[in-house]
Amino acid sequence: MSFGVEMSNADYHAHKAISKSKLDAARKSGRHLYDMLYGPPRDSTAAFDMGTVLHASALPGENADDIAVRMPEGMKKTTKEGKAFVAEHKGKIILNPSDAYVIDQMMLSLREHPFSATMVNGELKGKAERSFFCTDKETGLELKARPDFILDDCSLILDLKTTVDASPKGFQRSVANYRYFVQASHYLDVIEGATGTRPQAFLFVAVEKARPFSTAVYMADQAMIDLGKQQAREDLNNIAQWIADNKFPSYSERVEEISLPKWMLPKEDGSPADYQPIELY
Repeated sequence: MSFGVEMSNADYHAHKAISKSKLDAARKSGRHLYDMLYGPPRDSTAAFDMGTVLHASALPGENADDIAVRMPEGMKKTTKEGKAFVAEHKGKIILNPSDAYVIDQMMLSLREHPFSATMVNGELKGKAERSFFCTDKETGLELKARPDFILDDCSLILDLKTTVDASPKGFQRSVANYRYFVQASHYLDVIEGATGTRPQAFLFVAVEKARPFSTAVYMADQAMIDLGKQQAREDLNNIAQWIADNKFPSYSERVEEISLPKWMLPKEDGSPADYQPIELY
């Protein structure tokens, strides 16, 4: 059984195959997809950098020291000493003491949860950051996926997520807002296509990025995977059509009517909406 490709994160992202992030872009519009496919690279963000450091800290075989360095207590980037420190460590993510504290607390939380601890402590037999590729039979598009961690027998995929709320209801919102349900389906399909073995489950390891830094582990249920598969299929069909036509449409080309969201409108019983306007000034 082929067990993924060992390649750098940069090489994986540069590969032209369709990833979950490209499915997300296509869900917005063809123009969003075109920008992701052919536009210049986007600058990293502080939140993305923190996620990168956490992954390098938590996943077996990775080393946070390879990509990040901690700024000494009391040092500031704006001082002469701080600027020299940043220059000395050019190319690495600079963690100020506050950032380092957050990483340490998230790692502590991951080690306290009975299941996530088995991953962090290297007790699970598997590999981190392996890249998988396959061809979508319906469109002919090449697909890719890069699980954070997958067991050697391909039975489980573990995906590490930072979140503001790891409670069941809170993380449900993240699953919906960030289309994690599409990711679960996409990864299961790509790994099955690449290896011939379909993983039995997709697990989210969710850790809060603010106090109290709680950790929870959730398994995607079948309804989630089914909806993810449906939306991924719609996205792939659109992508294939746009590429074939060499036309990547934006939003509607017509004048569309727009209304307020339902939660702002009066309820069916005639009572006022729950919406309270925000004082901007």
